[in-house]
Amino acid sequence: MLVVVALLAFLVPPPGPVTIEVAGVSGSGCPAGTTNVAMSLDNEAFTVTYSDFLVQGNGNEAKRSCTIALRINHAAGYTFGIAATDYRGFAHLTDKARGVVRNDYWFPGFPTRHSSHTYQAPMSDNWQVTDTPSGVAHGPCKDRKPLAVETELKLTGKGSGSFMTMDSTDSSVSTTFRLSWKKCAE
Repeated sequence: MLVVVALLAFLVPPPGPVTIEVAGVSGSGCPAGTTNVAMSLDNEAFTVTYSDFLVQGNGNEAKRSCTIALRINHAAGYTFGIAATDYRGFAHLTDKARGVVRNDYWFPGFPTRHSSHTYQAPMSDNWQVTDTPSGVAHGPCKDRKPLAVETELKLTGKGSGSFMTMDSTDSSVSTTFRLSWKKCAE
């Protein structure tokens, strides 16, 4: 019974409302006004929506990145970490081109979580990746820090006309971050 109670402490969001606010946005993949962030109704995930995150290779190496600092406001006595992330987009890769999606997220002063996924030409299709870390790095219980999320799209190779986006043809242009909540020790 104690194991079940301890496990639920990691699964249950804090009581009351959970809100999210953008503390800063920078990068070539997210010009001003092209990102939106929203918390899910159940407070168990948030989405980042990009409307202009595109990298074009034109036969040369090219990359675009976006870094967003987020403040998640919630009841005292809880902290959170990223349990899994769902990334979606579209890739058109020709003539030996290679597309790479790289993602990092971290709390300042804490370890960075990295993931990278590679796609090879020929490809002209939607792509979707679920990144599930081997362990969840929860933020601090006291002195709350913003969560930083950095995403990069990179093209290499000589694939003229190759491009890669952080969106998809069905207009669902969001990345979903599923949260792992933890009750802090008293």
